[in-house]
Amino acid sequence: MAPGAGLEGTDLSEKSRPEEEAQDEELREGPAEEAGGAAGPEGRIAELEQQNLRLLADFENFRRRQVRAEQELRARVREEAVSALLPLADDLERALAAASEDDPLRTGVALVERSLQSVLARFGAQPIEAQGQPFDPALHEAVAEDESDLPPGTVTAQLRRGYRVDERVVRPAMVRVAKARE
Repeated sequence: MAPGAGLEGTDLSEKSRPEEEAQDEELREGPAEEAGGAAGPEGRIAELEQQNLRLLADFENFRRRQVRAEQELRARVREEAVSALLPLADDLERALAAASEDDPLRTGVALVERSLQSVLARFGAQPIEAQGQPFDPALHEAVAEDESDLPPGTVTAQLRRGYRVDERVVRPAMVRVAKARE
């Protein structure tokens, strides 16, 4: 027979991996038979069932990791959106504080500020209560101390509102803290 004869339709460039070749060889020959020869096919079936269970467990673990990664990504996106909107909320609060009660523009600014607060709430943002609370470095950023009759370590003034999304602090509240009178 001439070289290459009878190989029509065979792609010689495609090579099998060694593991696949070993599995193919094992399937052709059958598993090594134990003494007595009765456990051959049953042993192979049990082995394949174990492989199947391992693959199912691996897939379930992969699926759980993907769900968790997706949830974390969504939380991060919400946090970034809230962080981007917070400077606007600060500006609107300052505008309201600077405007007099009879200024007609104040009403419009108040409406925009309420609208922005509702958008922040839709993203899950919650303001951090600071005034009169004990100082908590996880929630508050102290920038000054005030002599006060309040117990030391109590927040005396909130200079900038802090926010959290779910239980994660997006921005700590900027506060002044009480210290004992000298």
